[in-house]
Amino acid sequence: MGEFRKVITKPGEVLAYETVFEENPYLRTGVPEKMGTVERFDYSTSVYENGVTYNKTAYVYLPYCYDKDDKDRKYNVLYFQHGNTCEPAMFAIGGNKYMFDMLFDSGELDPCIIVFITYYMDPMRDADARIQTGMAEAGDGIWEGIPPFYYKEILQDIVPGIEMKYNTYLTDPSAEGIKATRDHRAFSGYSRGCMWTWRMFYYAFEYFRWFCPTSGMIPFINPTPIHVGERPNFTAPDDEAIEFITTPIKNNPDLPFFIYAASGGKIDASDMRKQMKLITELPEFSYGSDPTKNNILYALSDYYHTDYLIPYYMWNYLKIIFKA
Repeated sequence: MGEFRKVITKPGEVLAYETVFEENPYLRTGVPEKMGTVERFDYSTSVYENGVTYNKTAYVYLPYCYDKDDKDRKYNVLYFQHGNTCEPAMFAIGGNKYMFDMLFDSGELDPCIIVFITYYMDPMRDADARIQTGMAEAGDGIWEGIPPFYYKEILQDIVPGIEMKYNTYLTDPSAEGIKATRDHRAFSGYSRGCMWTWRMFYYAFEYFRWFCPTSGMIPFINPTPIHVGERPNFTAPDDEAIEFITTPIKNNPDLPFFIYAASGGKIDASDMRKQMKLITELPEFSYGSDPTKNNILYALSDYYHTDYLIPYYMWNYLKIIFKA
């Protein structure tokens, strides 16, 4: 693999197998003229098979043009999973919201609904532990005693609840109805949320067409819970990474998909760069930026590792996903 070259390209332009990000110029222009709204979505989930019902909250960003009474206009939906120590309100409330307004204020991106979700069971109750170490009760397999059934929570509680409430393409909340509308649904995550995005590719391939994992490696198929103070190793070895990424494709050979993977510079998610080099050369993948012809792209930015740069990543991948 060649050295990182700091070259500004168009989103999706391929340099070797890597792509350098385009910085969103609108994020430096001040207050957006077109502003969206954010709504809180409360729900409960009992999918973890431990006898506990968890009351949880997601935040739904509705673009400036969204009109709840205009049932004829349907919206694609992007589900976003934050990284370690974070929580969904940080993106939807306060000064960060305008960064998402700027995505669509530019007129360069098709407006979509963005849903900010969390694997933490109660991020506000566990705020101290969550902020300090990230080790708080969670459903993504990191917390000992709770199985990694977060994907079931997403498929059974979040997706039907959100998409039946808002103007989306979903009209039948059953599993078959969700599968039938996968073209209009994307999943993305950052860092620890990136690892969960890879898990969604593995577990929920039939329900989502678009996957945007950012700054996080392909994890082991079976996660091992860690304890505070431990140095975790999440990166799957080459053979398991290949099995992880090809299994859903082989099980569903007729379903189209697109992976827009991304990470920062050399020191950000270095394992991810090695894995992307490996998997993009597999026969199951066609590398490029055209979702009608290709199914995988790896974009490389010059950013450091922080969830606050998520709108920059979105600026790049929203120019490509939902286009087929």
